[in-house]
Amino acid sequence: MRLLGFNLPEKSVLIHAVIGGVICFIVVFLISSMASPILLQILVFLGITGVMTYQDQFLLAAGLILFGTVYLVGGFCGGLYTGYQVQENLKVTLIIPGLIGFIIYIVITYFFGQIDLSIIGMIYGFFLPLLGNLVGAYLGGYAMNWPSEEEKEEAGKLTLELPK
Repeated sequence: MRLLGFNLPEKSVLIHAVIGGVICFIVVFLISSMASPILLQILVFLGITGVMTYQDQFLLAAGLILFGTVYLVGGFCGGLYTGYQVQENLKVTLIIPGLIGFIIYIVITYFFGQIDLSIIGMIYGFFLPLLGNLVGAYLGGYAMNWPSEEEKEEAGKLTLELPK
C-alpha cells in the first residue's frame, strides 16, 4: 500500500519501530531525570551559578544542552535499534520511533503535571523534544545502515560482461 508516494511498512517493521520508540522514551526519561541536576552541579562546581539570574539566556542555553544530551541521544538509541532490525524503507520507518518516543514522553509529562503552555514552554516542552527525537532517530537508523567502504567501491565499479 502506498501513502504520499511512500510504501507503508509491514507489520514486523512496525513492531520493531514501536520497540525503537519505547527505547527512545526510556533513554529520554532516564537521561532527562539526571541532566538538570548534573547541569546544576556543573554550575556550582565551576562557581558560575550567577548565570541563572539571566533567565532568558540561561533557559535558552539549558534548552540547547538538554536538546543535545537528552533528546538527540534518546532518538539516536531508538533509531539504532530500528535501523539494525529494519533495512528497507527507512525514510518512513524512522519517523515512527521518534514520534512514539515523543508521544509517550508528552503523556508522562502531562500526568506528572509538568506541561507549560506558554510560548517558551511550548518550544522547550514540545518542539525541542520532537525535533530531537526525530533527528536522533534518523541519525541512529542511518548510522546502522551506512554503506561500508567495500560496498561503496563495488557500487562505483562498472563491469562489462560480454555474451559468449
